Amino acid sequence: MKTISKITLLTDFSEVSGYATTYALQIAKLANAKVQIMHVINTPVDWVKIPLENEKLYPETKAEIGMAKFKLGELAKEFGNQGVVAKPSLVYNLGVEDIAGHIKTSDTDLIIMGAHGQKGTSALNIGSNTNKVLRNVAAPTLVVKTDPKGVQVKNMVFASTFEEDQKPAFKKAEVFAKIFGADLHLLNIITPFNFYETSEIDKRLHHFCKECETTCKSHVYIAKNEVRGIHYFLENNKMDILSIVTSGKSGFVQIFSPSLTESLIKQLDIPILSIHK
Repeated sequence: MKTISKITLLTDFSEVSGYATTYALQIAKLANAKVQIMHVINTPVDWVKIPLENEKLYPETKAEIGMAKFKLGELAKEFGNQGVVAKPSLVYNLGVEDIAGHIKTSDTDLIIMGAHGQKGTSALNIGSNTNKVLRNVAAPTLVVKTDPKGVQVKNMVFASTFEEDQKPAFKKAEVFAKIFGADLHLLNIITPFNFYETSEIDKRLHHFCKECETTCKSHVYIAKNEVRGIHYFLENNKMDILSIVTSGKSGFVQIFSPSLTESLIKQLDIPILSIHK
């Protein structure tokens, strides 16, 4: 991903989705990207195939669809008024929600979605759906929980063990930092189960930093586990975005597992950019 040209914004029109919308609008303007505004609605029947004359049998669903189309249209106008090309996308779910499946069929460079509070629940059933997106969708995903009060990204941290196979993910994080003109901070957490000598850590960080095309700073923290280390780093350093690599592998020996990423999303208020390996 050399740039971000297509963004998918997941929305349910809630307040927290509005926070995600603010990020989507600002990133789209800076990157000159197009936006797909996606809303998923559950229907009792296959709404795509239902005969037009039978829609009246489901008045509540029909009303809900009409309101969703109106709200999507208003959001698209809001983007258009600020010079961003935005396309509304209303997706019909029959039965169990499959947001990840719908996103897989779209061509996108970045997914942006909101999440509520400490419990990780949201208007998109964000607890389960965030998990599904993080585990099953290859595109980088930005999860937003709090009101940005104007999006300013001056410092972004990329947490990793900086194995060679993480470099493609690092390059995607770098693209994101460059869009904002942000300093990129490389964070290596040393734990009892993930121990490296200073010479090895310095070698890895230097290898990543020398290829960085933006201002790059490296940090090494020692902690009992990765989450504690990240918490301590964020307490002592003002960061605007936390970027991490997510993979199906368990543990942090090479990269973050989805469960660890999900735990950080629940515990932290800072926006988290998850980059799937």
